[in-house]
Amino acid sequence: MDYDGWNRTLAEHFFTTREAATPVYLSVDDALLADLLASRTKVAVAPPAAADDFRAAIRSVVFGRNPFDGVASRARQWRRKGAVGTPPFIALLAATVLAASRMNRSEDTMLGRFSYYGPLRDLLGLYEGSGMPDGYDVIVPTLWDHLKWWLIEHERGHRGLPSAIPHPTQVNIGWSLSQAVLVGSDRVQVGLFLSTIGAQPGDSVPEAELLARFQEWVRLNRPSPRIQRALASPQLRPILASILQQELTHYDGLPRNAAGLPCVPLSLTTEAGGSPYGIAARVPSHLRLESLSLSGDVIRVPSGAEWLPLAPPDQKVTPGAALELAADDTTLILPARDLYVLQANDLVGKWTSVNTAEVGVPHRVLVKNAYAAQAEAVMQACGSDAVRQPRRVQVPPGWTLFSGYTPTRSATVPGVVGPLAPLHQQLARLSGGLRIDGRRQTFLLGYAPDLVLPATPGDHPRTVTINGVPLPPVYPAATDTITIRLADLVHSVGEHQIEVGNRKLVFTLVERYRESVALPLLALPPRSDKLATIPSRMQNTVSPSARAPWLPPGHLSGSFFGSYHRDPLPSMSLLRIGGSIYALGGNRLAAQLVPEVPAWIATMDHVPHAIDVEPLLDALPFQALWVLQVTSSRNARVRRAPVIQAGTHGAPSGSWNLLSQADWRRLTSGGITAPVASAQDWADYTSGK
Repeated sequence: MDYDGWNRTLAEHFFTTREAATPVYLSVDDALLADLLASRTKVAVAPPAAADDFRAAIRSVVFGRNPFDGVASRARQWRRKGAVGTPPFIALLAATVLAASRMNRSEDTMLGRFSYYGPLRDLLGLYEGSGMPDGYDVIVPTLWDHLKWWLIEHERGHRGLPSAIPHPTQVNIGWSLSQAVLVGSDRVQVGLFLSTIGAQPGDSVPEAELLARFQEWVRLNRPSPRIQRALASPQLRPILASILQQELTHYDGLPRNAAGLPCVPLSLTTEAGGSPYGIAARVPSHLRLESLSLSGDVIRVPSGAEWLPLAPPDQKVTPGAALELAADDTTLILPARDLYVLQANDLVGKWTSVNTAEVGVPHRVLVKNAYAAQAEAVMQACGSDAVRQPRRVQVPPGWTLFSGYTPTRSATVPGVVGPLAPLHQQLARLSGGLRIDGRRQTFLLGYAPDLVLPATPGDHPRTVTINGVPLPPVYPAATDTITIRLADLVHSVGEHQIEVGNRKLVFTLVERYRESVALPLLALPPRSDKLATIPSRMQNTVSPSARAPWLPPGHLSGSFFGSYHRDPLPSMSLLRIGGSIYALGGNRLAAQLVPEVPAWIATMDHVPHAIDVEPLLDALPFQALWVLQVTSSRNARVRRAPVIQAGTHGAPSGSWNLLSQADWRRLTSGGITAPVASAQDWADYTSGK
């Protein structure tokens, strides 16, 4: 292929349209070049041959005394003309990453010494001279900046987010190094790590802590050699720490592959802890999976399902082996392990593997023989003395099964058997509470979550602040798990920030939410004690005793209806926000009402809601007789305005604008739906009677 062919192929591979705005790593090595060339030519290609083809293409545009000027000029013209088509510099940036992937091939080169410019010059054919090629320090960082602009500003994240970052000390080559530390497939491993430590969307964890936890996680799992090399290099570790921080920033609760598509972790399932073994997927609530296509079979995912048992694939499910299944736009992953902590699962009807053991819950433990004695010691250290090895359960050769493990406390246990200790390697987190938003940390006032502080080694006090106010220092034992009831400490609507050391947790409290039997409805904080509850649209057919109490749903769904009632309240004292709202009075007076959205709900992204209009009506210079709501050119309805005692509402939440008589005629001349009982009064009003 020529340069433009490689440029287009690389761009199509890395920067595809994706459902989530997630970081993309331009991770190029010899094996990938062979795969891309084979997919384009439909002929198997060996990595050396693919590398030669790519090298020839790059050398056709990078040459001479100022080798990068040609690509830089094309990049400037491309951006000046509106960034139409493929960015013309993707292949050149890929070449700089390829050079970074080849840095440490020499036996006599110390790992991490950044022997970068030698491989780069060899790749580009710049044999005259040594060190950094002319123009590299200006043009190449500028091209990375062009890529950042294209992804964020031009494509709005639809083709991914930039991930290249400068190195703390290697300013010029750090951008390319950051892409060579991990390849796209390693990204799934980072996502699995974040899931294991209990990370939540929006979490903030210092880089040093993330890196330390990741290194411990690597000891338990089997990541790629590339990840292990990065951890072993003092020079690459800071870059890896920055990548982990970057992934946490964009983490949405699911591991994602190189293309940004979600990966659903699988769990190992078993009847009693032994053979045969199966698999089950835990379905995240925010993924909204409707079906899975596995091996040509379409599997429907029941609405609201948390666990989905799956028929084993053609290959036999074996403990200790990794399994990866492609299912449409989702990948199902069972990581390879040397130890499985199994917990009884009523939804699956079997034992399923979990990340860590849980205090007070019975478990079975399947572990490789090499770690069996260590595992038994850890279970005893965690307070379980009734551990035994069942004799009638068939387990694979080389494995040991324990039953009766019910931990009563945690312990500081590193390595493979760490997950036997409850909350092993977990971050401080929010737990429980009455959560009313499936994707956000939003809870009902009075039912805030608890703050759980997992056990940590050492005798250092835990520093916790709530909204900037420090709590008294806590001195836990290394095996203690501390639970702080935030509901006893936080009593106001709005956003609250918890700091545990350098870690920040944020959650929001809202005042009320009501879910009725017929339809779920959302109530805003009342401006008057006269406002009480929200009935459903079916209030006339649902008895008061059948209405549900104040409850937190798993998520806001269904149809919302803006009809408040009090005992008794006029039916129009609260309106669902949507379209335009007008107040109509005598003598052809009219005003448009502009309600103000409360701050607590403005952060919840287009949640349907309703608002009390009485304060706005009270502030008008005329008495409102009717309230008109226009939601579209063909949909308008009118109802009688509530009778208001003047001066009882205080400052209105919003504003109003007086309209002309011509506007009054326009508003009242269209097709308007009026209640049957008020139809004649409305006709008399519009005719001037």
